[in-house]
Parts: sequence; C-alpha cells; structure tokens
Amino acid sequence: MTPRAYAACDGVELSRRIRAGEFAPRETLDAAYALIDRLNGRLNAFVALEREVAYAAADRCGTGPLAGVPVAMKDCVGFVRGTTRSFGSRLADGMRIEHDDELVTRYRAAGLVPMGTTNVPELSSSLSTESKLHGPCRNPWNLLHAVGGSSGGAAAAVAAGIVPIAYGNDSAGSIRIPSSCCGVFGFRPSRGRVPTGPVYGEIWYGLLSHHVITRSVRDSALVLDLTAGVDHGAPYGAPTSERSYFEACNTAPQRLRIAVDDGTRRHVALHADCAAALEDTCNLLRALGHEVIRAAPDYDGQELSGHVATLLSVALAEELPAIAAETRRAIGPETVESCQRALAERGAGVTALELSRVLRYRTDLGRLLGRFFTEYDVLLTPTLAEPPLPLGVLNADSDDLDGYLDRMWRYSPFAALANLCGTPSMSVPLCWSRAGLPIGMMFTGPYASEAGLFSLAAELERTRSWLDRHPPLSAWAID
Repeated sequence: MTPRAYAACDGVELSRRIRAGEFAPRETLDAAYALIDRLNGRLNAFVALEREVAYAAADRCGTGPLAGVPVAMKDCVGFVRGTTRSFGSRLADGMRIEHDDELVTRYRAAGLVPMGTTNVPELSSSLSTESKLHGPCRNPWNLLHAVGGSSGGAAAAVAAGIVPIAYGNDSAGSIRIPSSCCGVFGFRPSRGRVPTGPVYGEIWYGLLSHHVITRSVRDSALVLDLTAGVDHGAPYGAPTSERSYFEACNTAPQRLRIAVDDGTRRHVALHADCAAALEDTCNLLRALGHEVIRAAPDYDGQELSGHVATLLSVALAEELPAIAAETRRAIGPETVESCQRALAERGAGVTALELSRVLRYRTDLGRLLGRFFTEYDVLLTPTLAEPPLPLGVLNADSDDLDGYLDRMWRYSPFAALANLCGTPSMSVPLCWSRAGLPIGMMFTGPYASEAGLFSLAAELERTRSWLDRHPPLSAWAID
C-alpha cells in the first residue's frame, strides 16, 4: 500500500476496503506508522506510539462500521487502558492508564484501532500546541506556524494524512481551532451528546465535549452515530437524534436563515484575510440558496472570556495538586509552565460565590443564545480572528498571565460561546489566506442540532471540496 493510496481513503472508505479484503487491518497500521516515521520528525504531531497495543487491537477489530481504521488519541483524556499519558506536562509525564473511557469502549465496538497519542499544550489549556515537555507541533502547511490547540497534534496528523480520524476534545475551541489552522473538519457536539464516563461526570464545568477531527464530513458524522447515546450515571444527556448523522450528510439542507457575526459589535479586530474569507463564505451560502443576515447575539466578549478563564483556573487549582500527589512531584518552574501555575493560584482564590456567579452567567448566556436561535437556524463566524499564528506568539511559560490570556482571546474571540452554552459547532475548511494558510469558517447551531449542521457541512463539502487540497508536508507529497 503506497502512502497516497492509504491517505486517499477516509475512514469510511478504508473500512470498506478492509471488509472487502483489499486491505488488512495490520496493513493499515503499517501504513500509518510508516508515515509517522517519515513525517513526525518535522511535524511533532505524535508524542507516543502504542504499537503493541494497537496491533493486538487490530487483530480483534471485528467487522464494525469502521473496522480496522487507525484512530489517533490525545495526550489527555480519552483514556486507553494499558497506555500512559503526560497531559503535555512534566508534572504528569508517565501517568499509567488502567481503564478504557466509555468513549474508547465505543470506538472498539465500532472497530476503530487506537494507535498512538498526539501532542497537546500543557494540561490542554492553551490555544497553541507548544509545551515545554514535548516541544511545538508544527503546521504541515508551513512549519513556522502553529497548529492551534489543544487538539493540535490531532489536527496535524489528520491534515498530513497519517490518520483519517483523530480523537479530540473541545473546552474553548480545542477541536475547531486546530481544525481551522490545519485545513480539516472539526465538529464539537452538544453538551451531553458523547459520554464522559465511566470516571468523569462533566469536565471543566461542562465546557468539554469529546469528538473527532477528520478530513471528510461523513467520517465525523459516522463516528458520532457510533459514540452518542446514554452514558449511565452522567449528570445530563442530549436527546436522541431522530435521524442518523451519517444519513444527514446525504440530505440537502432546507433553505437556512444564517446569521453572520464578524465581531464588530464586540470590537473584534478581524484580520483582513479572515474578513475576506467570511465574505466569500457568505456569497457561497447565498449561491446555495440560503438567507444570509448580518446579526449577532448580544453578549460582552470580554465578560465571556473572563468567565471561561475563571472556570479554567478553578479546574487547574484542583487538578495540579491531584496530579502532583499521584506522580509525587512538586509543583514548580521545573514541572509546570508559568501561566498554568499562575492560573491555578488565581483559581485557588476564587470564592464559592464567585464561582456560583460564573455558573449563573453560563446559564444566562445559554438562554440568550437559545432565544437568538428562535430567529436564526445557524450562526456563522470565522473560527479564528487571524490565520494560524507563527510559533512562539502564544507563550504559556510567560510571566505575564494577563497579557497571555488577552492575546489568546484576541486570536479566538468566537469559539468559547458554544462551550459555555453547550451547543454544537463546527469548523469547515472553506478558505485559505493569501499566504496559503487555512482559514476555517465556524457554524454554530442550537442545542441538539447536529444533524442539521452535518447536512450543511456535507453540502459545502460537495460544493467546494477541500478533500483534494493537501499541505506540502503530507502523505500526498511522498512518491
């Protein structure tokens, strides 16, 4: 199997060929690992490979809908029994995982084969994947630029053709942001749609949703079909969809009323390339017959980002001592980056009343967005306010926490809205900058509207496919 023949297949096609006897599961793993050997030295997308565990899983992958398809996991949650995690942190490096997350159990039932872990920023708490432990993950479109975060290694691995599907999670844009940076498709489901069990109830106060990064829309839809559903003991759950997400990809959406927000109301400084991409996308949507209206939900962006930072700081204040106790390492400059330590210190000082106000804000914002979606079907924004940043711009080891946070939110002023409100949202790789870097367009829908978003995404994929557009550093560049 040549690199191009392997990378030409999305997960659905790869599994079809495996079931037809054209490829063997071990052969697809061989292809993925061969690409890692060729590309990862420059990309730094993978930080650990579980070859023995993966080949054993491939041998018993069965005949499920995605049987034999390699899936990259992430160096944080999405736990795979018998592997280790570092969470991108020197404090946590080498933590042994003794159970499969419920999500991974469902992956195995579908036939997916976890085969390695991808690079993340420390504790998944930055929008650029540049940890002190593992070093920067580089963008396959331009190695001097960042891949976003926190699922940065995942997006780079998919963009480079190493795997068709990579697990990610999204607490403030962590699936959508790297998907935008790497020119691939990233979908964040509704809160409660995908299981967080068997250990966790909610993660980071309900900000986090599990799902995947893919090249094709149908791969993402099928994985959600195979993983969504009742998670016993979870604090909440999304209503069962009336139709398959995979089938929704084959159904053209009805004429949609799409609100377009360029951030002007919240004084967002939108890069000229992102503004041009947004206008281009509006023209594309009009040509497809959709109604496009300039409208934005009325919230204060600085207030929103401040509350997200508070939730993150409280979570880190709890997590860092727990990790230190397990690994028997001291929290300090040699084990934790400066901004994470400062956030945790800030979080330790948050009172119960302050936290209660933030959680009340989360509820109020969800109600506000819910009312907005009684008038509009979808909200369109750029995924990011700028094209992918050069490496080093977002420095999580900076002594200036407020400056670091301000730069982060100026880069990503749109994504966290869906996390606080628990709504589905996707980054679609429709545009590229004048310098040839990907620019994702983000579509956010009302709660439990995943099927409608997949239908729209598939229509956009058919109309302006990105599947034949590949980065210079990728499987497609190998003879």
